[in-house]
This record gives sequence, structure tokens and C-alpha cells, in this order.
Amino acid sequence: MARGKRAQPHDDSGARSTPPSGIGDAGKGGLKATAVATTLYLLPADHKRLRRLAIDRNVSFQTLALDAFDLLLQSLDEEPVGRWETRRKPKSL
Repeated sequence: MARGKRAQPHDDSGARSTPPSGIGDAGKGGLKATAVATTLYLLPADHKRLRRLAIDRNVSFQTLALDAFDLLLQSLDEEPVGRWETRRKPKSL
């Protein structure tokens, strides 16, 4: 991404069609064979607040966290994190 261009947070309409890292549909072997699992420790009250925020925005907790990472990276003029196509159906309203 060229300097000055800004990444947009997730728009709730599905995963990006062409993620910057090229993960796409996670390739052969699926997401677990391609991605790295990361553990995030939160205090119970913070976990509950963030989980509610994700529910209010009709997104997964994972998407909420990736959007937050994107905003941080955007402030540093960096590329957003890679996204992949989900196999789950979108949440109904």
C-alpha cells in the first residue's frame, strides 16, 4: 500500500475478496495449515465488553480483533492484516 492510502475497516458484507497477504481461501489444507493460532488473554470484564461489541456490530470476535489490528496498522501507514474467505454463512439480523 502506498503511503497516504488508508485501509478501510471491515464492512460487515463478508471477507475481503483479495487479502493483502494472499491467503484468500487459505489454500490447500485449509486455514489451520496456513495460519498461525494466537492466544489473547483478557480480563473477564473486558472480554464481555468486547464480545458484546462484536454482537452489536454483527461480526465475530475474530473480525472485531482483525479490524482493531487494521486500524493500528493504518495509523502506521502499514498494510492491513490478511483475511480469508469464511466457510460460515453470514449471521442473520
